[in-house]
Parts: sequence; C-alpha cells; structure tokens
Amino acid sequence: MASLYRTSRFKICSSLFYINSPPNTLSSYSQAFSSTHKSPSHCHASPSSTHHTPFSAYPPTCSTSIYSPHNASSVFLIHYLSTLTHKKQFSTHTSSHTHHTPSPTHCTPSPGQYTLLSLPPHYTTSGSVYVHYPYCRQRCSYCNFVKFVPRPNTPWSLGVTVLEDALAGEVRHSLRHSHITRVPSVFFGGGTPSLARPNMVEKVLQAIQVSGHLGEEAEVSLEVNPTALETHTLEGFRAAGVNRVSIGVQSFDAATLSLLNRDHSAGEARRCVEAAQRLFPGRVSLDLMFGLPDQSVERWRREVEEAVGLCGNHLSLYQLTLERGTALWHQVKAGEVRLPGPDEMADLYEVAVQVLSEAGLHRYEVSNFAHHPQAESVHNKGYWQGQQYLGAGPGAHSRVVPRFPDNIQEPEDKSHINTTPQEVIREARVNAADPASWLHETQTKGNGTRKKECQTRLEVAAEYLASGLRTREGVTEGQWGVFMPQAPLAEVFGGELGWLEDASLVCLSPKGLRATEKGLGVLDAFLPHLYNILHQHLT
Repeated sequence: MASLYRTSRFKICSSLFYINSPPNTLSSYSQAFSSTHKSPSHCHASPSSTHHTPFSAYPPTCSTSIYSPHNASSVFLIHYLSTLTHKKQFSTHTSSHTHHTPSPTHCTPSPGQYTLLSLPPHYTTSGSVYVHYPYCRQRCSYCNFVKFVPRPNTPWSLGVTVLEDALAGEVRHSLRHSHITRVPSVFFGGGTPSLARPNMVEKVLQAIQVSGHLGEEAEVSLEVNPTALETHTLEGFRAAGVNRVSIGVQSFDAATLSLLNRDHSAGEARRCVEAAQRLFPGRVSLDLMFGLPDQSVERWRREVEEAVGLCGNHLSLYQLTLERGTALWHQVKAGEVRLPGPDEMADLYEVAVQVLSEAGLHRYEVSNFAHHPQAESVHNKGYWQGQQYLGAGPGAHSRVVPRFPDNIQEPEDKSHINTTPQEVIREARVNAADPASWLHETQTKGNGTRKKECQTRLEVAAEYLASGLRTREGVTEGQWGVFMPQAPLAEVFGGELGWLEDASLVCLSPKGLRATEKGLGVLDAFLPHLYNILHQHLT
C-alpha cells in the first residue's frame, strides 16, 4: 500500500465529463481518468490543450477537457477500457479544436434493441442543458479546446444574432425530440460565454420554457472571465436569468497570468469576485489552477487562502495538464519554463485540501469544495450522477435517452422488456466542432449532431462508476439500479474488494460504493481493478 500511495498520490482525480468536462478521447472514460483539469472559463469551459476539467460544465462536462488523459495510468486505463467495452472515441461537452469535425455517423440499433423506455420515468424525463459559446478574445497559452477567436470575414465568425438564434433553436429542437420535461440546470460554458450578450441567455431560457420545464429553483450558471468589461455585464446576465457564476480567476499572481496569456489582471479578478458576490450572494464559484510553472507550496497556499477570503462559497481546483502543440508546451519543451513534478503536484493538492477544510469548505468531489450543500454545483452533480444532458453549440456533447424512431413502435407490454447489460438505453452524441459546420447542421436538421453512438446498460454503468466514485457520495444503490436493475452493487462487488477495503480505500454498504477520503487521492490506481470486477461479473 505504501508503494501504491507513493506512485499514485499525484493522480489527483479522474473526471467524467465532463467530464466537461469534457476529455479528448473516449469521452466518458477519458474524463473519468484524467487528472483534475478543466479549461478555465473564458479560456475556460472548453477542452483545451492544457486544460483543467471539469466537469463543470464539463460536461463534463464542463470546460476543458473534462475531459483529457495525460498521465501514464490514464492513458493505459483508457486503452484498457476501450478494449473492454469496444467504445469509439468521444469526449465530453466539447471536442478539442485539434480534432476534425466528425463525418456524420448514426446510432442505428435494430428494433429489438430499442427498449429505451425500460428506464424509470424519473430518469428519462429529467435532464440538464449545456450551451457552448465558441468564442474567446484570445487563446490562453495552455488551451487547445474548441474555441475560436473571431475575425472579420472568417468562416468561423458567426453574426451575434445568428449564433444566439441557432443556439436557442438547437436547444428547442433537442428538447422536443427527447423525453425531458424537467430541466434542473443550465450551464453556459465556452469559450468565453461572458463575452456574449445577455440576450443569448434570455433566448435559450425562453426556448427551454417552451419545450421543457425550467422551474424557478433551477440553477442557471455562467462561466465568467474576470475582465473589467465582463464584470460590467454581470448585472445584465442576472436580469436575463443567470443565478450562479463560475469565475475563472486561475491565479492571483501577475507573472503567472502573463505567462498563461490570460487577458485579465489579478486586480480585475478581485473586483469581479466582489461584484459577483453582491449580485449573486452565496452562488459564486472561483476556479484556481495548480501545477503552474515554478509554483511553490507556500505561494499556492497564499493564493488558496486569498481565494477563500474573497469567496468562501465554492472553489474548484484544476491541475494544469500540458497539451501538445500549445504555446506553453513549446515553452516547456524548449526549457524556458518548468512545471512541478508528480510529488510536487501532490503536495500542492494536499495543502489546498487542508486549507479549504480548515476554512470550512468540504470536498464533495475530487476537485470541488463547498461551504454547505446549497453551494454545491447542481449541474456538475448531474454529470457525476450519470444523468441525461443535452449539449448545444459547436463541439457540444450529449448523453440522452432518444425517442423511438417513427418507424419503430413502442411496446405496450413492458413486462418482458430486456434489462440485460447489453440493452441499448442511451445515446452519446457529438456536435460539429467548427461554427460554420455546426450552423449548417442546425439549419438543415434542427441540431448540430454529427455523430451518435448507442450506449448499453453496461457502458452507462461503467461511466457512472468512474464519475460517481469521484464524489463524496459515491455510487449510490438507487442510481446504480436505474442502469443495472438486475445486478445490485452488493452482487457485483461484494466479496471482491478485499485489499481495497483492507487498505481503507473504498467502502461498500447498503447505500452504495464510495471511495474514502484516503481513496480519493489514489482513485486512478484502483479503478482498473473495479472495471475488471464489473466486466467479469456482467459479460
């Protein structure tokens, strides 16, 4: 166990969509096993080169690759899982800009596979919405996500009204062609969605009201880039319906912000947080990155303490991941800058957990900390719990239970419905990545989807296992039963966890399966073992 901890303690987290979150390969799994990364908002909320995930959005998730595995165990695990489930490559939320827009492919199961409504109504009728705004003012040095810098007379630069109407139209169309009647959360990510007009939010929310149901209690989140210009638009976004903001501070160090090519200063970030606290009391989250060039433990400790002093509601920590081809990647390869090593990364994460715990912020997911349950991200929790989500915008990803095709009749007698691990219950979808192709798709057929893949019960359960174990709650028996009614957690994992339970890394109880506080720090190290157990039991 000592050896396991020494070699694995730096693998801070695994994310699911994604996250965002999304990840650049094997969507759910890629997110499920990448080290905390998500693209910071405004350079945030989009898969980037050196992103952080989140699954905030990521989709996840949310933001940068909620998605994007780059340590050795992650790469191995993604390959391992792909051979296990024969899944094609996917990412969550949005795809990397380095990937070409996929050619159209479709999920076309036989009529016998279409037993989609064997899922309980509380699952099929509820789903969140992720809206991807594809533009940024400039590209951060670590980012390779789906985002574009608009330029006059370029094919990827869409008119403001055209983009707003297309986003709203895609949301409306997607909801009408789903079973979703209740939308508990909406997340505007990117890109830099705070560069958009508040009209975009208003149009999308109106589309949801018409096609679905957005209650007064629904969470509506916006990723915010903390420039002076965008701080001045916060009031307009609140009037349009936003009730929670995630601010991509990333760092309070001026030299670091310059190196990362961020377009805001530390002073602007502080003023943005203060303004957001007044407008959205109790519903402000800050993003901070660790593992930055020449970042020391003491400097990082001071930054975390300052963040808590400014905003003690919610904090997301994202580990910098170096992405091939980015400006920062070239600087590191040239020896111009140095990134912390694995043990240093672990030290940075652990000191942050300690500071936040002492300040009263509990870790409810590997990279997310909240002062109380009401401050937790409803949207991200939906990803981690394996809920449905609809993605709109260039590069957006979705996980959704589709309606029966017109040529397939829903069975009236459901008593004989198939609930085996190979039953198809959901679709994974990915939109065209570049704005021009996406717009063409939405104008042609109502949505920007360019690729669909059928997901079986086993594949959906495997995604949930990876994402659920990232959370303090873990994989609950109730949610697991939605996907695997014939295979309770105790039946699958009971008597199989030996050394993991002996080492106090996991806990299996009638409530479900969860990683302990100790286990969260080395999750990547034992997830392959859990997948082996799942695979051997169900195939």
